[in-house]
Amino acid sequence: MNKSIHLFIVDDNRLLREGLVSMLDDQEDLVVIGTASSGDEALEQIKDLRPEVALIDIGMPDKDGIEVTQVLYQDAPEVKVIILGMIDLTDEIIQCIEAGAAGYVLKEASFDYLVETIRSVHRGESFCSPQMTASLFTRIAELAIERMPKIPTSSVKLTNRELEIINLIAEGLPNKEIAQRLFIETQTVKNHVHNILDKLQLHNRLEAVQYAHERNLLKKK
Repeated sequence: MNKSIHLFIVDDNRLLREGLVSMLDDQEDLVVIGTASSGDEALEQIKDLRPEVALIDIGMPDKDGIEVTQVLYQDAPEVKVIILGMIDLTDEIIQCIEAGAAGYVLKEASFDYLVETIRSVHRGESFCSPQMTASLFTRIAELAIERMPKIPTSSVKLTNRELEIINLIAEGLPNKEIAQRLFIETQTVKNHVHNILDKLQLHNRLEAVQYAHERNLLKKK
């Protein structure tokens, strides 16, 4: 039999707390060595008991789960924390990870899923559902884009062809009709549009037209 994993449970809901103790203690490799109903009580006990994994409710009346996790990450980094959350909010999950949590489990998740998470976290793996992982990667990508240094658009020079294409986009023409008007391939138009957006660090054709309008780059009718 594998060495038992020592757990600590923090939740202000007594019924849920005692229910988790009962179910987790039924697992051969899991042992609950302590519980607490508040963040302050949890921090006091965990300092003495030093569990390997702590399950912490995110919403408590004094210190919430994120605050408790931050303190543990500083004072007892060997204690792996799994946050028990109510809803799947990407920003909330990111806050938990930044605080030092190794896992995030919704309270509506199955008991088997919770046990799997405990064992994974104990092995040193960070753990959250595939759906949450997808949300995290999306948010991280968004943050990376936001933090990228911006190139002053005033220093960007568009070629004559790119200016022609922006003017035709402003007329509402799709790529195929722009290609016909300029006697070039549709793929060439797509390449030019991509280069325009990349140069100006814009996201779509509408933004490109707005950029050209603000700088008087559109031909007068």
